Amino acid sequence: MDYEGQKLSELLFYWIILAFGGVGWIIGYFQQDFTPTFYSWSVGVVLSCIICVPDWPFFNRHPVKWLDSVPDRRSKAEKKSK
Repeated sequence: MDYEGQKLSELLFYWIILAFGGVGWIIGYFQQDFTPTFYSWSVGVVLSCIICVPDWPFFNRHPVKWLDSVPDRRSKAEKKSK
């Protein structure tokens, strides 16, 4: 997962939990019961974990360009001494 994918994953996680919790809170408020709020929030947590925890391909749209490897100094010193 690249850095942009991590940012997207965190935003999705946050908004999914917030949306499900908010809808559950509204339903629970009108029913005067906390159970729908808890169940809705729990569904949001499970759904966001399924979406955000695995490294799905859409989290890898901006791959990191790594630098080329640097040769080992020790091997150069050994070659010069021989």
